[in-house]
Amino acid sequence: MAKNSSQAEIDPIDASRMSFGDHLEELRRRVILAIVGLAVTTTLCFYFGDTINAYLSAPYKVTMERLNFNPQMVQLSPGESFMEYFKISMKFGLVLGAPWILYQMWAFVATGLYPHERKMVQLFAPASIGLFMLGASFMVVFALSPLLNFLIGVSTWFPLPTDDNPLYHFLREAPAAVQPTTEPADEMRIPIVNDDPSAPHDGDIWFNAKSERLFLQVGKTRYTQPLMKAADQQFVQPFFSVAEYLGFVTNLALAFGVGFQIPLVVIFLIRVGLIAADTMSASRKYVIFGISIAAALLTPSPDVGTMMMLAVPMALLFEIGLFIGRRFETTTERQGDPGGDA
Repeated sequence: MAKNSSQAEIDPIDASRMSFGDHLEELRRRVILAIVGLAVTTTLCFYFGDTINAYLSAPYKVTMERLNFNPQMVQLSPGESFMEYFKISMKFGLVLGAPWILYQMWAFVATGLYPHERKMVQLFAPASIGLFMLGASFMVVFALSPLLNFLIGVSTWFPLPTDDNPLYHFLREAPAAVQPTTEPADEMRIPIVNDDPSAPHDGDIWFNAKSERLFLQVGKTRYTQPLMKAADQQFVQPFFSVAEYLGFVTNLALAFGVGFQIPLVVIFLIRVGLIAADTMSASRKYVIFGISIAAALLTPSPDVGTMMMLAVPMALLFEIGLFIGRRFETTTERQGDPGGDA
């Protein structure tokens, strides 16, 4: 009986202790497995990169068309598009392979943790990945479009001068040094329709009043171009490179993914006893103020609406984390063991 009792009291960490060389070998094996997993997920995302980029570019295209701008982007260097395509594949491959990579990290350090610490890691690791992906998806689906609408819409604050501008009117009416001569062009009328023709002929041109776009049919190919309204012509025409836009989107997705980690931070602080749930609840107004500042710093736009689109979910997630943390705290107090398995 005494023998069984002494065996039960053996420290699990001491029982699984390895030599320094064994630790290095185990670390090398886990790093190789993590890199192989990252390579597989990156290759998979590279294969489906066109679909990923189409989803990331959809809010941009909708916003540009809504503001009557050309939705195409420019490539500023020969390798820019390939590098951005590869970077997007790497970033999404990292997100997709994060559970596997975290598992390898967990498998390496598991032998040095106590049972209740292992339980916390098993709970927090998948929750962190899920919240990160939720935050990034929330940004692309809900926050990106209004943010782009504001940032690109700022260009409409710089209109071209019209006859209402006295200086423009004076300079326009002043006699020029050389009067250009032009031959009158043959009159051409473009039909205005509400719906595109079902079977247009080669060379047909028409203007769709609903979509406010000009169409040209050449063989089986249909070319289209949005037209700017004469009263809304702008002095600033937005043109973005693929690197600038995709870098902006991925950095913003990273900010939202990090911001959505707040419930895990709250639960961790309460679970390890660094701060009591009642104390955190009493300091709610200061926490909300800090969340507002963090949201303002994470979002690259001075638009209050965009900041609130991150601050409001973070505040709700704080309340969820506080509720779960209070449950952990209550269970621990009932068991009377702050370092227990609860």
